[in-house]
Amino acid sequence: MTTLRERNRQRTRKDIVTAALALFIEQGYEATTVDQIAKGAGVSPATLFRHFPSKEDVLFGDEDNSAAAMVQHVAERSDRSITVAALAEPVARFAADLQGEDTPRLTHLVMTNRSLEARSLRMRLRWERDIARQLAAEQDFTSPTLDHTLIASIAVSCLSTALRYWDKSNASIRLADLVNEAFDRCAHLPPDTV
Repeated sequence: MTTLRERNRQRTRKDIVTAALALFIEQGYEATTVDQIAKGAGVSPATLFRHFPSKEDVLFGDEDNSAAAMVQHVAERSDRSITVAALAEPVARFAADLQGEDTPRLTHLVMTNRSLEARSLRMRLRWERDIARQLAAEQDFTSPTLDHTLIASIAVSCLSTALRYWDKSNASIRLADLVNEAFDRCAHLPPDTV
């Protein structure tokens, strides 16, 4: 059971993220200041920095939990084979979990802002690394092989491609469906296009 203090902490974090997203959408990421975000959330800049070390971290503050959730889905997949196809189901479930109220706005912001590309790429690389490690561990390897790394990279590419397309589709399609479609298309690419 969560304590009152933890619930207040979670509410404050959510208020900060909500205020930041609204400001980023309204006036742009670069033009938005930490002071504006703090004011919009009804907290001091010091309180904001206790929750998020930087303005960028407001958008990516859930990175650790996100990576852990991705690996958890992979670890719990029904198809235990070490293949790209076996990762379609867990990555689609992860995408379904991602699709919340703020996800379309956050996706658009990250996909259209060059100053966020490096952090987005870092998160993608972390997902790839962590999935590859999970696959390696399942086969009792101490570190991922080329196959583990390639399979993880393709799986995360399917998710990234789906997110990119989903942003351009005005989020009218379920993200998990796009992930499944990306995996399906990847499996059926003609050899001369790869």
